[in-house]
Amino acid sequence: METEKLPIAHLYRKVLFPFCNLSITSGLSVFSRVKSGDRVLAFPVRNVWDLLFPRDRIATLSEVVEVKREEDVSTIQLKGIRRIRLKKVVRFFHGLYAQIQDEDGAGNEKLREELRKKSQELVFLINVEESDKLIHLLNFLVDMRQLTDFISNYFVLKFPRRFQIYEEVDVTSRAKILISVLDSMIEEMKKKRKEKEYEEKPEQ
Repeated sequence: METEKLPIAHLYRKVLFPFCNLSITSGLSVFSRVKSGDRVLAFPVRNVWDLLFPRDRIATLSEVVEVKREEDVSTIQLKGIRRIRLKKVVRFFHGLYAQIQDEDGAGNEKLREELRKKSQELVFLINVEESDKLIHLLNFLVDMRQLTDFISNYFVLKFPRRFQIYEEVDVTSRAKILISVLDSMIEEMKKKRKEKEYEEKPEQ
């Protein structure tokens, strides 16, 4: 069922995952009246074809968390709520959308734990300052939708991979794709670490 008409934020080669935040900057008049608590449709755009044929494409229903304005430019922080499908675009900058029925992945504990394990392994390989905080947060997240989107947002930085995961609406399929991506990233990190250790190894 189509719902209310909302402003569309076109995100060029970016995605806003549900449960995650993203800041956008715009000088368009459609965002000059947006305020905290309003809702916006964050629509990832790969190329001109996505702009010309947006119907039934995936977007993120999001909430405006904060707005800062300087002259004619608005900086808007969005928080993703859930994936939706664009059903109709009105004058390019507003859209109607349809809800997507999704499951929370309950009962698939094995897949959830594998995601946590792979993510924690990647955290140790990257060795970032907030490692302990990340691991605690990964253990805290139970909802498979939230877990997959958080991991994707934080670790998967290349847009083609991010978009592939984002566009998969089935959470079980999304988790399996993400595990495959994490495996590739872990192998890449291990390879780089071995190369670095070999370069730093003193000659005998």
